[in-house]
Amino acid sequence: MMKRQATAFALAALLLLLLSPVAHASVESICKTITKKDPTGIVYLFCVKTLKSIIPEIDAVNVRGLAFIATKLSSIQATHVTEKIEELLKSSQDKAEKESLSTCNKQYSNLIDNLDSALSAIKESRKDDAVKNLSSSAEAPRDCEKAFKDTGAMSPLAVEDGVQRFLSAIALGITRLI
Repeated sequence: MMKRQATAFALAALLLLLLSPVAHASVESICKTITKKDPTGIVYLFCVKTLKSIIPEIDAVNVRGLAFIATKLSSIQATHVTEKIEELLKSSQDKAEKESLSTCNKQYSNLIDNLDSALSAIKESRKDDAVKNLSSSAEAPRDCEKAFKDTGAMSPLAVEDGVQRFLSAIALGITRLI
């Protein structure tokens, strides 16, 4: 299911990239720009490899289309993390872990709502709204990890939260360039 969703998304994203009459730049130059300016310290290679995995054959992309793609990737990851949280909530016997997972579930639910709003804003060329929603979404993975730290439970979501932080930062960085 996830592969079909990603494939359909990749095709739709390519169409958006090819048909949008907006300024174009290379994935590498965009990633270089946002990793220089982003205070979260996202890694240039993660940015390039992630975006090139979706659009490997295109040398120049429009920034708005790439912002949409990056935000959609962040949304797909957030959905994946939410599914994992729900599975863990069902199987966990530890009170502290359940409490932390409940906090994460709320954070990721809000994150998905913010990403959906950001996607709409990007489509409708409302940059400020998109940036606002993406800025709000950047805190969810950190807050999730903090919930585990606060309860003393070991986080089973550390890797997923790290990936989500990077994807959110990439989406926000690219959207700021629109």
